[in-house]
Amino acid sequence: MPGLVSQIAGLRRRLALVPAPARASGEASNGEPVQVEMLVSGTWVDVTGYTLVRDDSGSIQIMSGIRDEGSQTEAGTCTLELDNRDGRFSPRNPSGPYYGAIGRNTPIRISVPDGNGGKSYRIWGEASEWAPNWDTSGSDVWTDLSANGILRRLAQGPAPERSVIYNAITDPPLTGLVAYWPCEDAADSRSVASALTSGSPMTISGTPTLAAYSGFGASDPLPVFTGGSLTGGVTRYDNSAVSQYQVRFLLSVPAAGLADSDTIARVRVSPTVVGEVEYLDIEYNDPPGGVGSFGGPGTISIVPYNSEESMLGYSGEESLTLDVRSRLLRVSIEVSNSGTALSVTLRVLDINTGITDSTTIGLSGTNVTRVASVALAPSTLNQSAGATGMAAGHVTVQTTVTSITDLGAAVQPSGETAGRRMQRLCAGAGIAFDWVGDLDDTVAMGAQSRQNLLAQLQECTLADGGLLYESRSGVGLGYRTRASLYNQDPVLTLDYTAGQLVQIPVPVEDDRYVQNKVTVTVGGASATYEETSGTLRTELPPAGVGEYGQEYTLNLGSSDAGTLKDQAAWRVHLGTVDEARFPQISVNLAHPSITPAMRRAILAMRLGDRIQITNPPAWLPPDTIDQLILGMSETITHFEHKVTFTCAPASPYSSIGVLDTAWSRIDTDGSELVANISSSATSIGVQPSAGADVLWTKDTADFPLDIRVGGEVMRVTAISDLVTDTFTRTASSGWGTSDSGFTWTASGGSATDYSVGSGVGAHLLATAGTSRRCILPTVISDFDFYVTITADQLATGAILTGSLITRYADADNFYSAQLQFTTSNTVLLVVFKRVNAVETTLGTYTMPGTTFVAGTQYRIRFKVQGPSLRAKVWLASDVETPEWQVSVTDGTLTGSQWVGVRSISGAGNTNVNPSIKYDDFQIVSPQTFTLTRSVNGVAKAHSAGADVRLATPTYLAL
Repeated sequence: MPGLVSQIAGLRRRLALVPAPARASGEASNGEPVQVEMLVSGTWVDVTGYTLVRDDSGSIQIMSGIRDEGSQTEAGTCTLELDNRDGRFSPRNPSGPYYGAIGRNTPIRISVPDGNGGKSYRIWGEASEWAPNWDTSGSDVWTDLSANGILRRLAQGPAPERSVIYNAITDPPLTGLVAYWPCEDAADSRSVASALTSGSPMTISGTPTLAAYSGFGASDPLPVFTGGSLTGGVTRYDNSAVSQYQVRFLLSVPAAGLADSDTIARVRVSPTVVGEVEYLDIEYNDPPGGVGSFGGPGTISIVPYNSEESMLGYSGEESLTLDVRSRLLRVSIEVSNSGTALSVTLRVLDINTGITDSTTIGLSGTNVTRVASVALAPSTLNQSAGATGMAAGHVTVQTTVTSITDLGAAVQPSGETAGRRMQRLCAGAGIAFDWVGDLDDTVAMGAQSRQNLLAQLQECTLADGGLLYESRSGVGLGYRTRASLYNQDPVLTLDYTAGQLVQIPVPVEDDRYVQNKVTVTVGGASATYEETSGTLRTELPPAGVGEYGQEYTLNLGSSDAGTLKDQAAWRVHLGTVDEARFPQISVNLAHPSITPAMRRAILAMRLGDRIQITNPPAWLPPDTIDQLILGMSETITHFEHKVTFTCAPASPYSSIGVLDTAWSRIDTDGSELVANISSSATSIGVQPSAGADVLWTKDTADFPLDIRVGGEVMRVTAISDLVTDTFTRTASSGWGTSDSGFTWTASGGSATDYSVGSGVGAHLLATAGTSRRCILPTVISDFDFYVTITADQLATGAILTGSLITRYADADNFYSAQLQFTTSNTVLLVVFKRVNAVETTLGTYTMPGTTFVAGTQYRIRFKVQGPSLRAKVWLASDVETPEWQVSVTDGTLTGSQWVGVRSISGAGNTNVNPSIKYDDFQIVSPQTFTLTRSVNGVAKAHSAGADVRLATPTYLAL
């Protein structure tokens, strides 16, 4: 009897004689851990009793989403064996109970209890293969059934035969549609076909150029009117109950405009009374001198004529105010009865901007009559030739008036968001569609391509970067937006040590997804972004990994350089994740460690959800394994429900933000340790790496923040300058100890030449030509430091100077950024080196428009990094000047023993006891980090030069 084995197995479970599959995913109402249903003759039939029964060892295999090593969602698959001893699962067996009711694409659905009293559907599919099988004895007869999700069928669907707007107008037809000429005919056509089987073609007069204008993204090429016109007769229709009508078409007027009074379009009606309106003309306005009886230059008017083409009297405004030049327009003439009068409205919609404009005129003593014909760019009694230079098409006549936006995005798909386009496409195909995230928060698409539905959906997915999926709530599709992947909380957290995994999650270090140089092309415009820092940069090994290039051709609504660069940079961001990936993470819902809450979470997981594994083994990196789910494979048997997730690192989508959020943490261009540190050091020195300039924040509101050094995560609680000194103390015969605790060493002259008081440190230059130096010991060679300098006298006889010095070995070997107060009272910045007592000027800068006044303070900054020496000066009361005024390169001095300040008066100086005074000394780089160690369980010593980066930097959203 079918299902006997499973029934016995269910009894055993209830008697607790065997491991309970209820631990896997509960027990369905049929007593099984799973329910298999098939749509037979319009009714869902439970066929679970015919599954999982062959030798009590059968299984159901289900796969969905992106496969390992894949790049896009594939059709879900399902395979199972069905007991076929009575032939019911042989579609062509006339003796079988389901003969004629099953076959290709028979709907199949499989569910398990969701833990909340309902069902968790694992797949909604369509049977793609029935393979009857049997053993030689004929006692074991079964059918291998394969089913696929809806994507399989869509992949084989044809591309649309017609343009987007053609399909929007005809499928289903617009309300009251009695005539439609798409005007998308080939260039050599001799007439313009009607899209309605009851319609007649438009005749061609003159030489309009067909298939010449491609500016409407929703349309195939349309005619450009160059000394010719199109006229189409409207098949007679019953208008006895019609009290309104409308005529619409697409129009593009070139930037140069048209001639004044050119007729753009003419609607001819069949009047019932002689003298009533017979023609409604749309005319272009370009009056001489810019002033006319109708509208201003670039506008259009609605003008009624009788059968003799005499203008009829009317009331109201007849001209639009919108300048129609260089716009893509949908134009509408809307006519309706208004009591005993006729209301005629001319309305336009700018399909790119959504701007509308309209004007209405009233005609007395007339009624709505049947539309007889429509002409584009016709010649009239007033105009011997129609409009020249315009493009037009998609002419419709309807017996009702509707909103001019009734076609929605189908009239202009360019600019439509990817999510909304997917929603519209699925609705047009009659496919259920759901989503995760905000469909409006997706990228703007370009024109809708002429591809089959699946290709169009994949085009949107590629542009936005989200995940297309097959719905589990029915036969349908869904989309998870890229933005919905950002900054998720984990949906499921598993503990490695608790045995919650059915197999070891094996990390993979490979180059499968590496892409460090990406070119994005849109509409012929291209931009490239390249990763030039980090371990996965494009430099050849061992500095980097070499170039891993990728080119993407995207359909975007914008091709400006910024948009393309952002798209390329985002893809490089995804392709330079410097961590192992865990392609597969597996759980078994039958395992005792899987709690009911975890079971519900597992069954509810969607593509793109975040999963974490805590407490990984010691031989793996100590950080929590953090992944996004890209796909799933499931195996369901009597006694287990195994789920294997296909994964990729979650880090590219974590810490996504914008610059103005309080929690944003943007990494520097590169930083490194200044010196070796022990495994227990809680204060470290950090400086920019070679070629980098950006310093770390010192704002207390930004702390704490986590950094990563050599695999160890440290929590930074404060960052300060290496040295600060505001000289608020009093000292004589020296400068004492700075605010940061470093003691100054005085050198040169006598002890009485050095003092601190009144908020400054002073050097008394009692003897001309003899330098005074206050220096701090160091083993660091690169510094970025400031000081404020002034002189208490105007220089006489020779210069007075104060300076910053570094890489100081002794009085005869150092680099200096010197501020010179000259005898002409100019202020000069000089960068020089002193080697073996010989000074060589490397660069100079004279402050423009400056006359020194004794006591005026100037601030200088000196940055020495490798062979690069840069300096600047500005008035201390002003903000820092952005540019470096002196930038030079010199590699003579590389070591360092001291850093500090130096003062000297030039030989021949005649000032009496002048003083150089210093204030606000700062060494801003290296910076001092105060921190706690071993945030991620790692504590070890690190060497000078080790890379220092944010542990979880914020990445800017696309």
